[in-house]
Amino acid sequence: MTGLGVTGPADRPERDHFERPEHIGDMDLPDGVGFAADPVGQDAFRVFIRVRDGRLADVKVRPEGCRCALASGSALAELALGRTLDEALRIGDDDVLEALGGRPDPALPRPSQGADALHRAVWDYLSRLVPSGGWSFWVQAVGEVTRVAEVSPEAPPGFPRLAEIEVYPRYAPALDGLEVPGHAWVLWWMHRLGPEARETLRAHPKGDPKLPEKGVFALRSPARPNPVGLRLVKVLERRGGRLLVDGLDALPGSPVLDLKPWTEADLPERPPVGRDRE
Repeated sequence: MTGLGVTGPADRPERDHFERPEHIGDMDLPDGVGFAADPVGQDAFRVFIRVRDGRLADVKVRPEGCRCALASGSALAELALGRTLDEALRIGDDDVLEALGGRPDPALPRPSQGADALHRAVWDYLSRLVPSGGWSFWVQAVGEVTRVAEVSPEAPPGFPRLAEIEVYPRYAPALDGLEVPGHAWVLWWMHRLGPEARETLRAHPKGDPKLPEKGVFALRSPARPNPVGLRLVKVLERRGGRLLVDGLDALPGSPVLDLKPWTEADLPERPPVGRDRE
C-alpha cells in the first residue's frame, strides 16, 4: 500500500469489487459523514462511518457516478473497516487503486477514488466529539514525522540531523510551490509528553538547576500548557507527500500541525546604525 504500508483486512481480487460491490448505501445515525466530488471527473462519494473503541466498526459509501465509482467505493470501505482513525487518514486514492488491481502512473492525472470523503467523515466525527468553541478546540494533523536518523550526542553542531515528514494524502497538494531545497518552519505536537508537563509554568533553563527559573513562555522547554514544537528546518527533498528535512528534533510518530515557508521577513527587525528606533 502506498499510504498505509499494510494490506487491507481482507484483500479481494479486482473483479469482486466490480461484479459484487459491498458496503454500498446509507447508514442510519452515523458517527461521521464526509462528502467529496472529483473536480475534474463526474464521480462523487459520500462516506458514512461508525466508530467503536477508536476504530471504524462500520463504513458505508454512496458513490455517484460510473460503475468504476461503485467499485472504488467498495474497495475504499473494505480498506477502512477496522482501521484506527489515524490509519484511516493515511488511506489515499492510490491505495484504493492498488486494491482494485491498478498501479497509478505518477505522470498521469488520477481521478478521485473517495479517500477525501473518508477523511472528511473522520474529521466530522472528531468535530462532534470535541466541538470547537470558547476556550477549547481541536486541530487536524496534516501529517506526521515518520523517521528520524539517530545522531550521536558527540556529533558536532553542524552534523546533519535528518528526518522524514509524511504529509497525509488529503494535504499533499498544499506542498505545491514549497521551495526545495529551501527552509521551512515545522509545527508539531510533542505527543509523548505526559499530562504533568502541561501543568508546568516555570522551569530552569535547559533543565539546569543552577540557573534561576523562568516562565515557560520565556523558554524553549518542551514542558508547557500546549506542547507545540516549532523548528526551522532545511527542506532537502520532496517525493510526493514525503519531505526529507535536516534539523528537526521531533520524535517519530509526532503529528505535524503545519508547515510554513521561511522568508526574509522572519528576520528580526534591526534599527539603522547610529539612529534610535522611534
